[in-house]
Amino acid sequence: MKTQKSTRATMDDVLGYQLVQASIATNKAFHSEVGKPFDLRPVEFTLLQLVRETPDISPTRLAKILSVTTPGITAWIDKLSSRALLIRSKSKADGRAQHLKLTTKGSRLVDEALQKLLVSDAQLMSHLTAGEQLMLLELLGKFSGARQSKL
Repeated sequence: MKTQKSTRATMDDVLGYQLVQASIATNKAFHSEVGKPFDLRPVEFTLLQLVRETPDISPTRLAKILSVTTPGITAWIDKLSSRALLIRSKSKADGRAQHLKLTTKGSRLVDEALQKLLVSDAQLMSHLTAGEQLMLLELLGKFSGARQSKL
C-alpha cells in the first residue's frame, strides 16, 4: 500500500481490487478442496453452514443474509433438499412460515467441508503471523458486519 504522502494512487490502494485478488486464491482453494469433492458451490456451502449455525432459520431471513431474492433462495433450498442435505418444516407458531434444518447427511457434509476449508485457509494465510491472521479476519468481519447490521 502507498503511504498517505503519495499523490498517485495505484490499484493496490483500491479495496475492491485487493478483495478480488484475495478472492481469486480463496475461490481456487474452495473449488479444489470443497467444490469439486463435495459437489458444492460457494453459495450452497454458505447456505448450509448458515443453517447449521442458525437452526430453524427461515428462508426469508436466509435470503436477506445472503442478499438474494426469495425465489432465488427457494431454488437453492430446493436443490439442497433434493440432495437430502436440508429439510423444511412448518412453524408451529405460524403455519405459513417455514424453518430450515440440516439433515444428518447435510451436517456431516458441512463438517467435512468446513474442516477442509479451515486447513486451506491456514495454508493461504501461512505467510502471515498468527496476529496478522487474527487481525485480517477481525477486520474483514467488521467490514462485512457493517453490511449485515443494515439488513
